[in-house]
Amino acid sequence: MVSASVIPAAIARAQNGVAQPATIAAATTQLSAQDDATLPDDPATLLADSGQSDQEKAQKFPDPNVPPTRQQARAERIASLHLKYIPAGWKVLPLTRHDKVLLGLKDLYNPFQVGTIVVAAGYSHLVNGQPNFGTNRDAFAQRFGAAYARDTSEGIFTDAVFAPLLHQDPRYYVEGPDYSIVHRTLYAITRPLITRTDSGRAAPNGALLLGYAGASALSYSYYPRSNRNFHDTAATFGGGIGGAALGFAVTEFASPLLQKLHLAPR
Repeated sequence: MVSASVIPAAIARAQNGVAQPATIAAATTQLSAQDDATLPDDPATLLADSGQSDQEKAQKFPDPNVPPTRQQARAERIASLHLKYIPAGWKVLPLTRHDKVLLGLKDLYNPFQVGTIVVAAGYSHLVNGQPNFGTNRDAFAQRFGAAYARDTSEGIFTDAVFAPLLHQDPRYYVEGPDYSIVHRTLYAITRPLITRTDSGRAAPNGALLLGYAGASALSYSYYPRSNRNFHDTAATFGGGIGGAALGFAVTEFASPLLQKLHLAPR
């Protein structure tokens, strides 16, 4: 703090006559020196003198223009850009158009996705449901191929085409045990209809609805001739929306189990 003796002394000298420039300069220098002594040191100087390594300094003062390393992201619970189902409480980075395209293409080789397609094709084969390929030996392979084409085209149309065009975030955010079971269930089954924009606001899920509609229309090219009509195409679209709602619900409540099985980040 400024010494109490400096200001009165300067005033007294001024009262005795016109203050000389040298006197004013000396008083100013003294005040400046005492003020500087009370100011905190520059953070950069503190870091330079602390003996910390460059890595430790970078962790305290990260560069916002440099993406975090995998270890940093895991420590700070930041989800990967190519993770579609975000665990409860995790932070996310904004997706670019390129990231959304990669997210949509990921379903082409996702083992978990292939497993669900096998189950869906098997059930359709047992009940001889749509698409009506029959129940002979070759029918299951045809059903699997049709289910794989439909599911992957839904993901590509939704994530890689319409999500970038509509500026929507195609990821699913798990709410977790901080919410009631009823709330989580309603949240999950309504995600095919409600999503987030890139800015984080709630919006109608146009990317998924248009993506699933496009995939249903594309089924005309590989479904049996008997299924190439408006009724069956509408049923395919409705079944896809229902399947998405069920998938989100399973993801919402199965996340802890998937984490224990190391199928989801912890």
